[in-house]
Amino acid sequence: MRVTVFGASGEIGRRLVGELEERGVDVVAAQRSTGVDAYAGTGLDGACAGADVVVDAINVTTLKAKVAVDFFSTSAANIAAAAQRAGARRVVCLSIINAADEQVNAKFGYYQGKAAQERVYTDALGPGMLRIVRSAQWFELAEQLLSRARFGPVAAVAHMRCRPLAAADAARVLADAVTDSAGGDVEVAGPAEMDLADIAKHLARKQGSPRWVFAVNVGGPAMRDGGLVPRGEFTQTPTTLEQWLAAR
Repeated sequence: MRVTVFGASGEIGRRLVGELEERGVDVVAAQRSTGVDAYAGTGLDGACAGADVVVDAINVTTLKAKVAVDFFSTSAANIAAAAQRAGARRVVCLSIINAADEQVNAKFGYYQGKAAQERVYTDALGPGMLRIVRSAQWFELAEQLLSRARFGPVAAVAHMRCRPLAAADAARVLADAVTDSAGGDVEVAGPAEMDLADIAKHLARKQGSPRWVFAVNVGGPAMRDGGLVPRGEFTQTPTTLEQWLAAR
C-alpha cells in the first residue's frame, strides 16, 4: 500500500508517517522541504504518483478568516485534483470536530478555513473517495498556546470546552482510517471533557512556569459552551491528561 501524506512535518503529520511506516506502509512524506507545496500546487503530481490513499494533514497558523479560507480551500482543490489524476482510491482529510458548524466557527477564522476545506473536498470528490477524520483538540495545542501568548510569568490560553486527546492517539486513529477498507467519516476524541485552558494550567504547574495562566475568550460562546464536544458516536482514545503530563 502506498500513501501520500501532505503536511508530513506537522504535529500530526509526522506522527502519522511514523505510525504508517511501522505498519509496513510505503509512505511519501509530502512537504515544502521536499519541494511539494499544496497551496501553490507545485510538486503534487509527483508526490501522488502511484498513491492508493492521499492524506491532507496540512496546517496554517492564522486566526484570520480570509487567510484560512483561502489557504485551506485552495490547497484542498489542488490536492483533490492531483489525487484524481493519480488514480488514488481515497482521500483522507484531517479536520476538527464541529468546526464546520456555523455557530462554532462564526467568530473564529481558522475554523471557517477548516469548514471551507471540508466543502471543497465534498464538492470535488464523491463520498466513496472522500473520508473525513474529525479530531477533538490535542493536549499539545494547549502546550503550543502556552508558549505563544506568554508575557514573562503570565500566559493567556484560549477558553475552549472540548474532549482533548493526545496527538499520538489521534495519529493512530487517523492511520486506521487510512489503512482500513471501511467507508464513512470518523470522529475521535479523548476520555474526558475539559477546558483547554485548564490543561495549560496543569502543564504550567508541572513545568514550574509560567506562574500565572489566564483563560481568554476566543470566538463565540459555542467555543466555550460545549460546541466542540462530539454530538454523536466517536472513537474514544485511551490516554488521559494525567498520563500525558507524566510523559512530558
